[in-house]
Amino acid sequence: MNSPSLYFHPDYLDAVRAGRKTTTVRFRDPVEVGPVSLVFESDEEVALPGVVTQLTVTTVGRLSEADARADGFRDLAELHDRLRYHYPDIEPADHVTIVHFRPVA
Repeated sequence: MNSPSLYFHPDYLDAVRAGRKTTTVRFRDPVEVGPVSLVFESDEEVALPGVVTQLTVTTVGRLSEADARADGFRDLAELHDRLRYHYPDIEPADHVTIVHFRPVA
């Protein structure tokens, strides 16, 4: 059976490979703990085997600087900017899921 896919913008591939990005914040995007295919969509799609190790539900307004760094960003402002880019209608009170993952060899 194939693992479910967790899709990423191709900009994040290097950070995931280098271990600088170990979480992703998802809004209205159901994810489950367990094996997953980390898929980076671009002209040449790249898929890495991975595992989702933990899910943390919070609100946008409760995201922290540590959450932003685990997601591969410089700071919380950059994370908020990227969330608005990916989810234009997102609000501080909206619930999001912090998806903790890692690639597997």
